[in-house]
Parts: sequence; C-alpha cells; structure tokens
Amino acid sequence: MATLYVIEQGAEIGCDGERIEVRRGADIIGSVPLVKLDDIVIFGNVGISTPAMKRLLDRGIEVTFMTVDGRYQGRLIGQVTAHVALRHAQYACAADPARALALAQRFVEGKLRNQRALLQRFSRNRAEPPPEAQAAADDLEAYIKRVKRTTQLSSLLGVEGSATARYFAGLRSLIGPEWSFSGRQRRPPPDPVNLLLSLGYTLLAHKVLGAVQAAGFDPYLGFLHSLDYGRPSLALDIMEEFRPILIDSLVVRICNDGRIRPEHFRPGEGERPIIITDEGKRAFLTAFEERMRTEATHPEGADSGPGKVPYTRCIALQARRLARVVRQRTDDYEPFAVR
Repeated sequence: MATLYVIEQGAEIGCDGERIEVRRGADIIGSVPLVKLDDIVIFGNVGISTPAMKRLLDRGIEVTFMTVDGRYQGRLIGQVTAHVALRHAQYACAADPARALALAQRFVEGKLRNQRALLQRFSRNRAEPPPEAQAAADDLEAYIKRVKRTTQLSSLLGVEGSATARYFAGLRSLIGPEWSFSGRQRRPPPDPVNLLLSLGYTLLAHKVLGAVQAAGFDPYLGFLHSLDYGRPSLALDIMEEFRPILIDSLVVRICNDGRIRPEHFRPGEGERPIIITDEGKRAFLTAFEERMRTEATHPEGADSGPGKVPYTRCIALQARRLARVVRQRTDDYEPFAVR
C-alpha cells in the first residue's frame, strides 16, 4: 500500500472507475489504483471532487490536508471503529494518576533510548566521531535513569525537555556546517533542518494517528501529552519513541548524502522565514516513504515472536501492544527500541 502526495498547486483529484486521478487542466499528471492506495496527503491549493471523496470514504482511504508549507489543517476519514470497551478502559487509565504516569514514563524512556542509540550509531559510522555526539549520548543515559525516579508528570516533562535539549546539542554535530543548524526551534522553523524536522514530525503524527484509531483508541486522550482541544495526544504519545529513528535519522542522512541540498530552500517572509521548493519537497517525501517502508525487527513481527516488518507495521504493533496493556489494567507497556 502507498501514500499519494499531491503538491502540484491548482491540481484536481478525481476518480475514474477504480483509479484515483490527479489532473491539471486537461492533463493527467498522476493515476493510482484504489487497491494500491493507503492514504492521500494534499499540500496547499489542490481540489478534490465529491465522487472521489465518496469513493475514498467507501474504501476507508484517509485524506490529510496540509498547507503548502506542510502545516496540518485537517483530515477526511470514514467511520471510526466502535471499540467501546477499550475506550472505557482508556478513560479509566487516564483518570488514574499512577497508571497514567507509569505509561508516560515508558513513552519518554523509549524516546530517550532511541535518541541515545541514534547518536551512538551515527558516531560509530564516522571516521572521526564528533565528541559532542558521544558526550550527549553519555548524558542521555543519566536522564534515562532519572525518568524512572519521577513521581509527577510535571517532573517527568522537565526531565524529557532537558534531555531532548541535550540530545539536539549532540545531533547538530552530525549535520554538516553548511546547514547552519544550531538546535531545535519551531513555530516557525527558522532554517532548513528545522523545517524538515517539523514537516517530518507532522507526517509521522498522522501515520501514528491512523494506527491509534485502527486499534480502537480515542486518539485525543493521552497519558504524556495533556488534553488539548483538537490535539491527538495519544498519537503524539506513541510517536515519541519513533521520532528519533524515523525522522531525526532521516534528516541527518538526507542532509549529508545530497538528497536534500541548501539550494532546495529559499528565504520567506513573516510566519514562513524559510521555504522549501517543490523539488526539495518531492525529494523529502520520497525519502520519508522509503524510510517508512524500511524493515526493522519487532518483538511481535512474526507469528511466533520477533520478525522483520516495515516501520509502518511497527507503529501499528505498538498501538496494539498499548491496547492490550490498557485493557488488562497493567503498566508494563514496552516501547519500541532500536539497537
């Protein structure tokens, strides 16, 4: 199954029998069989016909709408699953401070462990490993130990914030100086690396959101992220452990291997201080999908135990793992980790 990204401004999405077509004027610029389509992501001024929307809803194919520069606007989704028992258990778990904190700790621990693994992996692959990356990896081990000692969500969030700041201080040493990346900044991202990170996190969030809904959860009630109108907090919870291994590692790779180049960006104005060109956007989306299809070993990837599955499947398995923990009223959720 594949994701169709439509970035051609002024294009129109329609359907012809069992195919989705993307047209601009009288020209067909893309055509995909419905049977091969998992979801559609639309950037900016792109239309979609009513027959196409109905066909997509019938097939359970979601449509995500983004601004031209990659900020999330909304989703078109069919009927949600009716897992009332799971949602009832989810609400009860979120209302229990001790259980909610235990799960939040596991999400943070998974994130920090994967951040540490990324710094170590990229350092090992360098002829001259940057000392900043190794020092940050060493410091993250201390933060991981502090996670387990937190007794309130506020203190856990403090540890997570400090650890992530230390992580990005090490990560910047893995990216070439031509990118002028000094650390994580958002709303709005001021430089190309931050723009790519923000775009990648947005795309990943909605991959995770689909997995959370498919598992039967209410995606807007989380354990780590607070309740906020319109924010899919539970999807963001599960996404934490995947941020370093799917988005951060991708951005480091494509900035260093030439798939993304400084000329793919230009200065913007106001709320968009930096803009990615269509060529750069296509290169990033291609690399993102390749990364999502990369296989990794998951403890439940095979019928009888560990097995290799695409990262998209790893995300779905983590959502199901969390569902079992919530239904069984335990707090032994095991985050996904790389070595």
